Amino acid sequence: MALSTKRPSRGDETRARLMRDVKGSGPTKRLNIEMDAALYKDLKMRSAEEDRSISDIVRGVVAEYLGRS
Repeated sequence: MALSTKRPSRGDETRARLMRDVKGSGPTKRLNIEMDAALYKDLKMRSAEEDRSISDIVRGVVAEYLGRS
């Protein structure tokens, strides 16, 4: 078996759920921010532990901040 340089997939079911979550609410906009490297590292580690994307976590935090959760 040959090694691949591609990113590992999350699986068809997880990918479909994530795409539904992203596309289900209508048009989207991209948000780029700068943050402290240590904070980003902690966020990335927590997202991996919870098997959630950083985008999913940030969308949840923003929705909660706006009172839409």
